[in-house]
Amino acid sequence: MKVQCAILAVALAAIGCATGETLEGEDSGPTYVGVDGVWIQQVAIYQSLKRVLAEGGVPAVSNVPLVAGRDAVVRVFYAAAPEKIGTVVRGRLEITGHESLIVEGALVGQSFDHDMASTFNFGVPGDAISEPFEYRVSLLHEAEDDNVTAHHPAAGRESHFVEGPRNTLRVILAPFQYNADGSGRLPDTSPAMVEIYRQRLLALYPVSNVEVTVRDPHPWSQPIGNWGEGWDSVQWALYAFRDQDGTSADVYYYAIFNPADTYEQYCQGGCILGLTLMYEGPPDVGTPDMRMAAGVGYWEVAPDTTAHELGHVHGRLHAPCGPGMDPNSIDPAFPYANGGIGVWGLDTVTLELKDPTKTPSAFGLDPGPSDMMAYCTNEWVSDYTFAGLLFRGKNVNLPDIQGPTSRSLQRPQPARVDHELILIDGQGRGDWKRSVKRQALGPAGSIPVSLRTLDGQTIQARGHYYRYNHLPGGWLFFPKPAVSVNRAELSVDGKPVAVERR
Repeated sequence: MKVQCAILAVALAAIGCATGETLEGEDSGPTYVGVDGVWIQQVAIYQSLKRVLAEGGVPAVSNVPLVAGRDAVVRVFYAAAPEKIGTVVRGRLEITGHESLIVEGALVGQSFDHDMASTFNFGVPGDAISEPFEYRVSLLHEAEDDNVTAHHPAAGRESHFVEGPRNTLRVILAPFQYNADGSGRLPDTSPAMVEIYRQRLLALYPVSNVEVTVRDPHPWSQPIGNWGEGWDSVQWALYAFRDQDGTSADVYYYAIFNPADTYEQYCQGGCILGLTLMYEGPPDVGTPDMRMAAGVGYWEVAPDTTAHELGHVHGRLHAPCGPGMDPNSIDPAFPYANGGIGVWGLDTVTLELKDPTKTPSAFGLDPGPSDMMAYCTNEWVSDYTFAGLLFRGKNVNLPDIQGPTSRSLQRPQPARVDHELILIDGQGRGDWKRSVKRQALGPAGSIPVSLRTLDGQTIQARGHYYRYNHLPGGWLFFPKPAVSVNRAELSVDGKPVAVERR
């Protein structure tokens, strides 16, 4: 059996690697068997969150999905007899279709969630995670008599379903050159900063990989205010980019801009950091035209803001934590108080643990981790949001099971037809834009719209209204009628809205 070291991005505390020695089952060399006085109590795998694979020798059920092709860390929790504490042993992780992974470390008396040094930890490359995931772990030493409690399972391999297919999240950053103050200011889109965006999205989203590219800067002379002034115009420009670029349906557009020199100057007295148009339908895929969002490009907040806003684009509502949140924007089904993450998390690059027992907060010196869809600090991702992102992403992010450019699982897209578009502000005033071509949608989620023709007749139509996530107002689309119309009437949040074409 060929073995290799389980190599992680940083060294595991008190755990090294060993190679080149024969393990049990070989024809020659030392025989390694299960360590006596050791009981494997739990096996868990982390791809951002803890998924328990086995507990007390029995396969476990978890709300945390596994994603094919995504790097992971497997932790083996155990207890050791007092006389065994300090004994250096080998941990082995066998995965069907992959070489065994070996680590070496000294035994402790008991493993704990909060202490990485108390478990045997294996860095598992994404290529080893496929459907099904079949594994066996062992804690071994050189001896003759095997201890079955130092293995899980005791014999053979345990199989787990991998819910997430191999998939890639693709994002285009669209920088806006801010000329409203004459500065020509651009957000940082250097390769190093783009990699920070990529790594943050990869840490939080249930994907195998993330690709982030940058569009050429777009000159922008209109003011962008810290409380939302001008943001709707940015969204409209971003909407047009997809048509101009001819980009595939799976790509998400994200506008970034810096209306002031620094984040502190921009946000003095309060601010909004990002904006998205919300729409659920269809729930499993959303609407390709609306795969876009906008946010400030200040390095202190841009990566987390991007993850949050693209979460909205994936159909996620807010988690209940943080000040100034519209109660109507909070997900009523979110399962954890204060927007918590629910289960232990792990950054598989830095090996930083995320403790779900600590209380999240928008303030405080050491707040607990909050869900990325909250307004609190120390953002991570809950199992609820992680599963929700996968529900949408596995259908949109085009799993490439035949290679990096395959689109074999892409769904047929509905035809694009002419629509009228009206931008509606928080006061119910409308800006009637030019006709656009967009995906034809069915009646699900539509609202009634009364239209007046040029000769004074009234016709009825059905439109789709996309509200902003952090501002009042939104966008109304309705199929372009066969006759010219110059007035639209509808009801938004129980309030009548009337817009005339200028």
